[in-house]
Amino acid sequence: MKTTRRIMILAALLLVAVATQSFAQGLLGLLAPKSPILLGTTGACKNAFPGGPCTQTSTLVQIDPLTGALIKTIGPVGFTVNGLAYDGIFGKLYASTAIGDVRFHGLITIDTKTGAGTPVNPAAPNFGLAGDPSPIHGITIDILGRMVGWYDEFPPPIGITDTFVQINKRTGVATEFKNTGIDTGNNGLAFSNFNILYNIDTTRTQPDGTITQTAYIINPRDGKPFCFKFLSPPTPAALGDFNPDNDLYYGLNFDPTQPGAFKTSIVVVDLRAGTVTPLGPTVPDLHVITFVKTIKFF
Repeated sequence: MKTTRRIMILAALLLVAVATQSFAQGLLGLLAPKSPILLGTTGACKNAFPGGPCTQTSTLVQIDPLTGALIKTIGPVGFTVNGLAYDGIFGKLYASTAIGDVRFHGLITIDTKTGAGTPVNPAAPNFGLAGDPSPIHGITIDILGRMVGWYDEFPPPIGITDTFVQINKRTGVATEFKNTGIDTGNNGLAFSNFNILYNIDTTRTQPDGTITQTAYIINPRDGKPFCFKFLSPPTPAALGDFNPDNDLYYGLNFDPTQPGAFKTSIVVVDLRAGTVTPLGPTVPDLHVITFVKTIKFF
């Protein structure tokens, strides 16, 4: 009897040890750092003339945020994407499409499993705006799920500066706030993890030959700048987003001089320090990126 009891006790202890080890491994798996998911689309409009029909559509891809390398090609969007933003509250990926998109110019959603795009509201082309087509780029979504966007007035009409927009995600209709007071390029509009709205401008050559680059903090109500900060070394960082792990902005630097697909690299901007650091080459013809930021309310 004593031997049987000892065997039963040892067996029970062994089961407890195995269960404890399994629990610990599971807990470590939950606590282990994981790279955030970085999505992007390849394929810019590349029309024969500004505003003309796009010659290609976009493809959704997943990028390694540590190296810039391609993780996988997800699938064709069916539209020409020029802006990308992830809604962490509802788990939806949104995109704006180019003026020259031959199917639909406006707000769409993208299936993150297949890459397929779908207009949010087919009855709201041009984001529901009357008049000339509005080249809305650089859409971004804040922690409350509110979407805003930007478009460069290029070439800027005399006395007219860039336009800021608020976009209704349900209807796809935009409200314009014209004359923001700044002329920017590269559509580097994005909310930081602390819900600060930035617009990272392109590089500018000054009259004395020096090259500068400016990051603006933007009022999310009307698009006007609160303040600005110079970045160094000046490096284009277009159509990007903030990494949810470190609150650094990841943007794209295009080299259109390369034959065929544009050679693209990722750069990382530290807005606190005002520094720009190359991450490295990424997928050729990558045009816009966004991080998957899941927001949970407890």
